[in-house]
Amino acid sequence: MNKDNSQASVIINGKNVLVEWTPAADRELAQRKTPLYVELELYFSCLVKKFVHFREDSRGKPTAAAHSKLHLYFRPVTSTACSFEVAERLGRQPEIEIDSKAVRQIAPKRVSIDHVDGAWCGSFGL
Repeated sequence: MNKDNSQASVIINGKNVLVEWTPAADRELAQRKTPLYVELELYFSCLVKKFVHFREDSRGKPTAAAHSKLHLYFRPVTSTACSFEVAERLGRQPEIEIDSKAVRQIAPKRVSIDHVDGAWCGSFGL
């Protein structure tokens, strides 16, 4: 961890999640009038993939605040099909949210947020 990064701990699915953001991200957050919502998507499809989406609202999902202007939520989904034709047409497989006892016990361990060349970027580890 870079000692210059800001950090906070949040609870997702009953587990502690370390959230770190760079000085560049901190400067961008300070300029925002509204919070930035970070969707941590765990996507079960033909392969398991992790995506970080940056949004202007929480899409109705409960969030965990790492900062007054940085809110996170975890969203496990699965594909409804595994077809190359569909993936090429849509850019990915159609999805549905997963809600099960097992999935409610999964949470990221660490989240990293940055702002590079005018765009938000992030990653998370399980």
